[in-house]
Amino acid sequence: MLTRQETNYLGKEPDHAQLTTIIGMMGAGKSKLGYIVSKSLNVNFYDIDDLIEKDLNTSIKELFKSHGEAYFRRVEEAKIKIVINNAISRNEKAIVSIGGGAFDNQHSRELLLKNTKVIWLNVPTDILIKRIGDGSKRPMIKGNIEKSITEILSKRVKYYSLSHHQLNAYNLTQKQITKKMIQFISPESKKDYR
Repeated sequence: MLTRQETNYLGKEPDHAQLTTIIGMMGAGKSKLGYIVSKSLNVNFYDIDDLIEKDLNTSIKELFKSHGEAYFRRVEEAKIKIVINNAISRNEKAIVSIGGGAFDNQHSRELLLKNTKVIWLNVPTDILIKRIGDGSKRPMIKGNIEKSITEILSKRVKYYSLSHHQLNAYNLTQKQITKKMIQFISPESKKDYR
């Protein structure tokens, strides 16, 4: 159930947001495209999953295996809060990529919607399946990959749809996607991604 406060963010970017968060399913390209766009705009890039892996010196999959999803989600929520609050305190311009399930967390979702421009990178299921491959590195994939992705997406779409911007990546090239992301992040920028 979505709270009234959450639905108040629909279509309303925070005033003067310096930060952008990229959300979407595993395999959507959040990390890769976020990094490319950050370099193009000359802003910092934070990949929450990478930061967690570095901090704890282990993979996300191993964290799930050894400590469970609930533990990982607590660590993820704390890392998002630290990264966002530190960036705000430094008045930093940055792009943040979060894990596919991070936006399910109400506290993280509200923090991000209130303080960052949130872009949902929406990629068709068939493309996600190709990118994920056998799913061996994805702790949320269990059994049939197509069934897993479809079930996960059906649970997450209600949260993803709260984003300030939805970028439907159907039939778009990487260059077209990054150009659209730049337009969402920095509409005044005439810089063209090359």
